[in-house]
Amino acid sequence: MRFDHIGVLVSDLDAATAFARDVLGLGDPITEFEAPEHGLAGAFFDLEQGKLELFTLEETSEGRLPAGSPAVIDHIAVTVPDLDAEQQRLAAAGVVFTGPTSPEPIPAPIEVRGNRHLWTRPETSGGYGLQITEAP
Repeated sequence: MRFDHIGVLVSDLDAATAFARDVLGLGDPITEFEAPEHGLAGAFFDLEQGKLELFTLEETSEGRLPAGSPAVIDHIAVTVPDLDAEQQRLAAAGVVFTGPTSPEPIPAPIEVRGNRHLWTRPETSGGYGLQITEAP
């Protein structure tokens, strides 16, 4: 596994992007995205050793972004060369995989913006969420 980014779920993407750009001094996002089929939108900032992802969800699962909270660290993202093999290996250890917006288990990776991804249910993956992406 190779580190890719930290994903921060935010309530106001414009405000969070302005803070990262203007206050943290990260400059403009290196990329912005929308994946309406999954209710996602976000922006990535370069941190040299990885990226900071700020993103919003059209519908947020209960507790994922606590009421009144402007942001929460949502996941650590890694890349792997063979997502199917990694899914098998982790599933054998009891890890449950979900999609980006629902805590419901999924049987296979989901394609988002041309790449295959899996997300882990935190209570099955050491207490924190992982986004696992197949390296192109």
